[in-house]
Amino acid sequence: MAPCQRYSAGAMSPFVFDTGIPFLQAGEIYAFSCALLWAVAVILFRKTGETIEPVALNLFKAVVGLLLFAVTMPIFGVPFFPEGAPLADWLVLLGSGALGIAVADSVFFASLNRLGAGRSAIVDCMYSPFVVLCSALYLGEPRGPWLLPAMALMVVAILVGTWSPEERADDPAARRAIREGVVLGIVAMLTMAAGIVWAKPVLDRSQPMWATTVRLAGGAIFLAAQGAMPRWRRGVIKVFSPGPHWKVAIPAATIGTYFALFLWILGMTYTQTNTASVLNQSSTVFILILATIFLKEPLTWKRGVAIVMGMAAAVMVAL
Repeated sequence: MAPCQRYSAGAMSPFVFDTGIPFLQAGEIYAFSCALLWAVAVILFRKTGETIEPVALNLFKAVVGLLLFAVTMPIFGVPFFPEGAPLADWLVLLGSGALGIAVADSVFFASLNRLGAGRSAIVDCMYSPFVVLCSALYLGEPRGPWLLPAMALMVVAILVGTWSPEERADDPAARRAIREGVVLGIVAMLTMAAGIVWAKPVLDRSQPMWATTVRLAGGAIFLAAQGAMPRWRRGVIKVFSPGPHWKVAIPAATIGTYFALFLWILGMTYTQTNTASVLNQSSTVFILILATIFLKEPLTWKRGVAIVMGMAAAVMVAL
């Protein structure tokens, strides 16, 4: 959930307020709230993933989020077809959504199912370093002196937080699932970062709510085509059919793909990029705590140390 640029605040001035605390203004509160809601959504996605496969769940959340943003845009006077938006910008945003939402989130859900929320939170810390790396390679932005040390620290954090030779030593399948989950999680963070960096030039000059909605549309279109294939069709029909799974799937999609994303936009608008990035990354701490409480995942000292290392890496790349 880490951002990579700052938007113009003019279109959302009603959301500005003064807390009276210099270092805790509207933008910081929005970014921090986004991290908390995303953590809640991850826990719900983990529960939903027990019965719904990743591609179907990803399509469901993309459609729910897209519908909610489509309803919200007219309220704030944001047109879906703005005048002067070139076709190239549409294509970049749609492609970015296909890569950074459709592909990345499906792979993320597959990783989440294998790792559990706690371990997944550790791997997710790779997102911020990947954003900086992709920005340096694709956009030529300065990478800063701490990028490579931060990525090295993240590798150590992942090893510390996920590798437990004494755990399930007699269960090769479980250990293989952890290895696969780590690889899938890293791939998810890389594709997510690549998708947002690809769209960065367009995002810099676009109305943020419009750009976010178009990216969601790109993800939904890609996933709808994928979900129509025989391999995933049954799962898609299942997730969109009313049933007990909606009790968790709908709140997960609403919180994760609408409220958290809306707060992400506001946080990006009203605070500095680096500040928002670090505050967004605090979701890893919330995920670890909530996974322990609600999913009964063990809160080991290794996971605690790994989370601290991951947060440190996020701060390093933000410097």
